[in-house]
Amino acid sequence: MGLAFDALSFLLVLASIPLAFIVYKFATKDESARLQSFLGEKTLTYAMLGLLLLLIVPYGAFILLPVILSLSFLSPAGRLDWRENRTQRLVAVGLVILMLGVSGLVPLDPPRAPEEWGEPFATENPYAPAWPSSEQYTWVFVETQNPANFEVVQSLSIRTPHQANPFQQTESSIWISSLLGLQESRMRQAIDLVDERIPIRIDSEAFRLDQKGDAQSHTFRPSSGNVELNVWVYDCYTTSGTNPDGTKVGEVVVVGQSGWGGSVELIVVVRPFFHDGLTSDPYAESIVNVWLNE
Repeated sequence: MGLAFDALSFLLVLASIPLAFIVYKFATKDESARLQSFLGEKTLTYAMLGLLLLLIVPYGAFILLPVILSLSFLSPAGRLDWRENRTQRLVAVGLVILMLGVSGLVPLDPPRAPEEWGEPFATENPYAPAWPSSEQYTWVFVETQNPANFEVVQSLSIRTPHQANPFQQTESSIWISSLLGLQESRMRQAIDLVDERIPIRIDSEAFRLDQKGDAQSHTFRPSSGNVELNVWVYDCYTTSGTNPDGTKVGEVVVVGQSGWGGSVELIVVVRPFFHDGLTSDPYAESIVNVWLNE
């Protein structure tokens, strides 16, 4: 069903311009209005081309919408078209944004779940935001020889309504999550699980993630073949204690793999500050390699 869901997500966005025409014609009762010209001469062609560019342009709508709107104002003829077709163009822009939002609610296939990890501890996240759509599995791995070494691992699939291509898709998704505070929402479940296992109390409503430098390119080596991916590493601080700067309680590793169709797959590994792997395996390669093999 994944391909069908992806196609539906993109078709909803493409339908925004014809839908704007229907709304405009119904509201104005203008029987002479024609789809080809209701936005202005050749504007329909440019608008549909702009939506199709969501298939190839990195960061998608966050690049295309400002560029297309700016270009439409640059020439005197463009400004004249805006004066003559202001209402229908505003309706069209509004519906494009609305349908981008609606496409973000299209369901997803379940995330990757390697057999060797067994049954997930949880198959949903009560803290996850309703938009965009996401599916998440969570595991807790504890070393039998050293129970202090434990990892909370989350495998996620997240809808990316702003772009339907894999170019910088993981980067744009993490940027948007950081901008809107979605990372912290999804992380609360993992923080609760860490809180149960370390001596420092962590309030999942009072923590912050500080990125450790820029994302780093790293070559992972699963049995299926080498894969070069960007890795984001964050220090996790609890802010509910007496230290005004917060107290470091762990590190978070985030790795993503992009794909066509409007969804991205992520793996998140949360480890306490005393975990051996923070120095011996800083990018959680032992976990990520298994995930990539799936």
